[in-house]
Amino acid sequence: MRSSFSIFLLALAASLESGKGQVISVLTKSGETIEGTAGTKSVQFAGRPVALKDLLSIHAGDDASARESERIAASLAAAMGADRKQRDAAIAELVDIGLPVLTPLLKSYKDSAVGEPAHYYRLFERIITGTQDGRDRTADLARMANGQELRGELSGADLTVKSNGGEAKTVKIADIRRLAARRAAVERTVDVHALHHSNQIEFLDTGIGVTADSKLESVARGFVRLSWNDDSWTSDPDGLKKPGGNYKTNLFEGHPFGALLARTGPAGDLWVAGAKASKSGLAAGRLYFAINDNRHWQNNLGTFRLTVRVTNAYDLGGAR
Repeated sequence: MRSSFSIFLLALAASLESGKGQVISVLTKSGETIEGTAGTKSVQFAGRPVALKDLLSIHAGDDASARESERIAASLAAAMGADRKQRDAAIAELVDIGLPVLTPLLKSYKDSAVGEPAHYYRLFERIITGTQDGRDRTADLARMANGQELRGELSGADLTVKSNGGEAKTVKIADIRRLAARRAAVERTVDVHALHHSNQIEFLDTGIGVTADSKLESVARGFVRLSWNDDSWTSDPDGLKKPGGNYKTNLFEGHPFGALLARTGPAGDLWVAGAKASKSGLAAGRLYFAINDNRHWQNNLGTFRLTVRVTNAYDLGGAR
C-alpha cells in the first residue's frame, strides 16, 4: 500500500506535468516546421474550442499558397516519374501539404485500367480517407484522439510556440498548413504487404511522426513468398537465412531478402526491424516499413502483421 507521502508525490508530479503545456509541431504554408510548447491550451475549430491535449492533428484545406502550388505541380510530375528517390520525396511532400493536393491530383487521374501495384492511385487515400472526404474540399480536417474526424475551419488568435531553447515564435492561424499535438505514445497494428509494400514499389507510411526523443518498439509475425511456388524464397520478418533458389547470397543491398525494413523520412537510412525491434536515437520524420526485395518483385505474396509503438511521437494520420 502506498504511503500518503507517496500519493502526495504522485499527485504533485501529475500537477507539474499538466502544467508544462502541450508540445506541438506546426508545418507552415511556407514549408517551415516549428516545434515547441504551445502558448495556449486550445484552438478554435468549427466555432468551438478544441483542447490540444485531445487533438491528434489538424490539416488546413484552404487554397494552396503560390509556393505550395509550385511544389504540388513539380511533385505530382515527379510522383509519376521513374526515378524512385525523386518519387518517394515527391510523394512525402504531397502528403505533408495534404488537402490542397486533392483537386490537382484528381484532375490528373485518367479513366484507364490500373494494375497493381499502383502507388500513384493510392496517393489519394494517403492524403484523405473515405470517412474524412466530403464535397467541400477546402474545409479543414481535425483528427481527434477519441477517433472523431471533423471538417470545419481552424480559426482564432495567432499561435505562440516556444522552443526548448526558450525562443518563442508567433504563427498566424492563416499560415498553418498542419498542426499536430505530440502524444506520449502512438501505436499501430498494420499489415505490410509483400507486393504493395516492397521496397522496390513503396513503403508503408505508418502516419507516425518520430522525434529525437522517441523510442520505437515493434513486433512482427507472418510469412511472405517472394517467388510463387518456390519455397526456398519464403521468409519470416527476419528475412532469408540462406540463399533462395538460383542465388548465391541471401542478401540484397546488405539486408536479407524478405526482411522487414524500416526508415524515417523518405530518404532515411534503412535498418532491419525484423520480428522484433527496440530502437531509439532515430532521425526525426515519418516512420516507414517495407519488405526487402530486388527488381523482380512481381511474384510476391503474403503479409507481415506488424504492431509498432513509438513514444514521444506525432499521430499524423492512419497507416497507408
